[in-house]
Formats: sequence, structure tokens, C-alpha cells
Amino acid sequence: MEENNELKKRYEIKPQKKRHPLFIVGIITLVVVSLVIGTFLGASLVSGRFITTDLEFDEKSALIRSYMEEYWLYGDEYEDLDTTLSDNSYYGMTGFIEDPYTTYQSASELEEFSSSINMNFVGIGVTYTVENGQPTIIKVYNDSPASKAGLEPGDIIESVDGTNVVGMTSDEIKELVVGEEGTITALGIKRQGEHLNIEVTRGKVESTVYGYEYEGIPVLELISFGETSYDECVNFLNGYKDADKLIIDLRDNTGGYQSAVLGIAGLFLDEDSLVMRAVYKDGHEELSYETADVRFENFKEIAILTNGETASAAEVLVMALKEGHPDAYTVGDTTYGKGVMQSTFTFSDGSALKITTARWLSPEGKWINEVGITPDYPVSLHDALYQAYPHFSEDESFTLDDAGQYIELMEMALDYLDYDVERQDGYFDESFLNALNAYKSEHGFKADGILDKTTYETIISSVTKVKGIDKSKDTQLNEAIKIIKEGAA
Repeated sequence: MEENNELKKRYEIKPQKKRHPLFIVGIITLVVVSLVIGTFLGASLVSGRFITTDLEFDEKSALIRSYMEEYWLYGDEYEDLDTTLSDNSYYGMTGFIEDPYTTYQSASELEEFSSSINMNFVGIGVTYTVENGQPTIIKVYNDSPASKAGLEPGDIIESVDGTNVVGMTSDEIKELVVGEEGTITALGIKRQGEHLNIEVTRGKVESTVYGYEYEGIPVLELISFGETSYDECVNFLNGYKDADKLIIDLRDNTGGYQSAVLGIAGLFLDEDSLVMRAVYKDGHEELSYETADVRFENFKEIAILTNGETASAAEVLVMALKEGHPDAYTVGDTTYGKGVMQSTFTFSDGSALKITTARWLSPEGKWINEVGITPDYPVSLHDALYQAYPHFSEDESFTLDDAGQYIELMEMALDYLDYDVERQDGYFDESFLNALNAYKSEHGFKADGILDKTTYETIISSVTKVKGIDKSKDTQLNEAIKIIKEGAA
């Protein structure tokens, strides 16, 4: 034991800060092929205020531009230096530490942002995380090109049309995968150590809602609040008019349009119910009421799943239901805590400025900014799903009696995968050795007791796959099922 402690001291194993589920360093929606919805998290409750104007420059900015164009060594490397200089100046003008949500968006960024909210893309239809330099698929959308081609959660994208993408940025990968509807992209996939070549025909992906039934209870998963979200919800709920219980999954929903929230909230609230309040710079308050044209009064009890990425418009819906529905409650983790909203001002060149213009409050006047919404039933996922998994070098390996962060992470991961691991402190003991060898044997590797790069990446892939397809491992969902069936709320 003394030797174990000495090893841990030498390594200085530190507790991991909890991160949002699926150990996501960056979630990429690979439907155009890659958009980081969270990048524009701050603008995810967007009002319908649009003002169009022409761009003008003052004398100083024009002089700076002329110097950059004439003397800058790297200027020739930009295809459109004039636009780049303009965009950079606007980014600087709108960048404030105290307000990360006010931002300038170029025409292409605005288009991508709108597409990310509405989920209306030409692409393949998966969500993946770039972890440890590996683009790993975490969700395959129903009836998407990816689903039809046989892609699965946990698949690692190694190449696109013959180009190795491991280590590339999301933008670089996007450039390789994006294409015209009906064209084919050839993906090199690593699945549980096996290398596969899968061709995917690009097509339209239009879905912000993912509905299914679990343990006899309808589950409405809202990915974002887009222009079609209301109709998608109605279409799904129409199939459950005889059900009296519903689970709404808002985990990882970073928001969307105010108009969508007002409609969706009204599906479950009385006519003319107040959904949110907005307080503007001059102190005046605007009240926003539900706008639904149908009601689903049959849902007498609603459980809402939340986590640390439930933000903005999603938080508006949570508060509206908690305060306006007779029996709605939350299960999971505390939400993000974004209590401000933005107005969008568009320019004649297709770019836009999003400015934080108001605080939003719940119908009862509560402000959740930087606090979040504490769940009525706090439930955590397995620790393995809150971790960030760092890069593992080719020349690194660990074996019995070693200690380190990689071992600690793999102990958590193997425990999540139901292998018998006695400790999760980063020390490589006999129980971890046995669990590691059991895993390696079951996945076609030599049971040599060595944790190397390949094994490390394969275990991460297994965790991702199980999280994506095995709902029995979703402790938050299963607790919601238990509560709602027992009528404990």
C-alpha cells in the first residue's frame, strides 16, 4: 500500500472536473458535416428582431486596412483578404469578457448557425465528438443517410474519401465531407478494432426531435428549438393521445428560437399561459404567452431530463412547465444557467450582429442566470461519462503497478462497461489487470496486460457505443421511468 501511495504521489493524480455527458470536448453535428451548436450557445435564445443596414468604416479602420493589404507578409495566403479583415475587425468590436453571447457573425457563420438550430442540412446525419484526435460518432439520426449506410455509435472516422482525418480540426473534416445531395462520400471507419469502408450517400437531414417509447412511456427528445420543432413535436405526440405520462429529454439542448419555445410550451399548458418575461435595457418588460393551436392535456405528469448543457431556450421551457403545469418536474443534473437573450441585426452582405438585449425571467419572475435550474430529482450518470480523455501517445504504455491519469480513466470506463474493477484511483492493480485482459480478449486483442494507445482508444469507443445504444445504462432516464411509473412526484 505504501508503494501504491508513492506511485500516486509521483504522478499527482488529480480529481477530474465534471464535464457534460459523453466526455465531449467538442460536439460536432456531421450533417453538413460538422457544426458546433455549442459554439453559439450564447445566442441560443434568439428573438425575431431584424434590422438591415449598409456597412461603413471610419477613417482609422480604412487606413489600417490599406496598410494590411499593402504590407502584411501573409496577406496573399487569403483568398478574400478584404472580407477577412472586415470580419476580424467586427469580431474585435463585439468581443467582451463580461458578455460572451454578444457576437458578430459572418454570412457563412450565420448560415451555419441557423442550420444548426433548424437541423436542416444536406449531409450524412450523425453527431460525433473529436476526442483524443479521434472523430467518434455518438449518435446516428433515425432514417438518415448514415443510418441507412450502417454507421453506428462508437464508430471512429479515420478517413474521408481516402484522406486521413485523425488529428484534423472539425472545419478541416467538414470541408472533406460536405457535398451535393445524392453524391457519395467514402468513410474509413474503425469499429471495435476492425477497419471498415462504408459509403454514404449525402441527403437531407431535417430533424430537431427524436421521439421513441421506452418501458411503455413516450420519450420526446428535443435536440434544439428550430423552425420545424413545433410541428415535429405535434406529429410525435399525436401517436400518444391515450398516454397520461411523458418524458421530455432536454439534455444537451442548447436552445434555439423563442417562437419555437412559445409554441411547444403551449402544447402542455393552458391557453394564454405566460411562458417567459423579458426585461430590457430601459427597464420595460415584455410578456410572452404560449402560441400553440393544439393541446395535449392527456399528459397529466411530465418528467424533464436535464444536464449541464441544457441551456437558454431549453431552460425557458423547463421553467414554464415547472411553474405552469400541475405535475412537471426535473430529473438529472443542474442546467447551464443562461438567463439572457439576444436580438439579431442582419446586414446587407448576409452577416449579422447578435446583441444581448434582455434578461429573461420565468413566469413567476425567477432569474436563473449563472445559477441554472437545480433538478427536483438529482441523478448523475456514470463518472466515465463526465470525463475528458486526453491524447495517448504511440510510445506510451502501462502495466501492473503503474499509476497515472490514463489508468484512472480506463478504470472508470471498464467499470461503466461492467467489468470488475476494484479501484478507480489511477493505480494499475490486479483487478484492473484482469478486467483489461478480459476486455482485450473479448475484442480480439492479445491479453498481455498492457494498456496501450490502441486499447485505450478502443475502450473509449466502446463507452461511446454503449452510451449511444444501451438505454439501460442511462441512469437519468431510468430514474425518470421509475419515478413516473410510481407516481412519486
